[in-house]
Amino acid sequence: MIKKFSNKTAVVTGGTRGIGKAISLRLAQQGARVFALYGRNRKTAEEFSIQAKENNLDIVAIRGDLTKEANFKSVIDELSSKTDAIDILVHSAASGVHKESYELSERHMKWTFDINVFAIHNLIRELCIRMSPGSKIVGITSSGGTRVIPYYAAVGASKGAMESLFRHYAAELAPKGINVNMVCPGLVLTDAVDAFPDKEERLDKVLKATPSGKLCTPEDVASVVEFLCSAESAQIVGQTIVIDGGKTLSS
Repeated sequence: MIKKFSNKTAVVTGGTRGIGKAISLRLAQQGARVFALYGRNRKTAEEFSIQAKENNLDIVAIRGDLTKEANFKSVIDELSSKTDAIDILVHSAASGVHKESYELSERHMKWTFDINVFAIHNLIRELCIRMSPGSKIVGITSSGGTRVIPYYAAVGASKGAMESLFRHYAAELAPKGINVNMVCPGLVLTDAVDAFPDKEERLDKVLKATPSGKLCTPEDVASVVEFLCSAESAQIVGQTIVIDGGKTLSS
């Protein structure tokens, strides 16, 4: 059986944990060679690499904080030493400070934007020149980019900026045959949810407002990313695919 991403090379930011890990696994299961980038948690990345090897998946974990110039360069140099072309780039890495707006300092905002906006902007600039017609770029965003979520001002603002950036990239890269799209999941149960000070209340509220009665899983997100990275998505350009069990159907 021919796998849809055989002979393809993928780069996934935040690719060793949570949503990014599910995406790395899915792309590798479909035959891609995956470079899973991560910034800090070496132990988790090493455990993930062992898991991938045990399942005969071609996944290479690369450590490097993309917000630091020296680290960014080392990641690019390592990618360059291991591959000449990039077929798929998925931006799943995200972080931020969860406070009310008036509590956010300039440092808080800069930290959040460095990770969620500037890191992927710089990565696309570096890698798009190695992407040929048929290549795909997918960003993971959230409803906080367009809606108010408690304690989410910094991350929401950065997601809104990322979405605008991706729309411009979509228009500019489409003539080169490179598709750029976004996936907007509902609340996904990952380690990131633990950062919210009102976690339990939020989970209960979201579940009650979701017609499907189920929260989105990392595997749900990976399924949509898999489709957007496939040849079947050729005419989907600059779109945001929402997967939230119908939560946003109601105001």
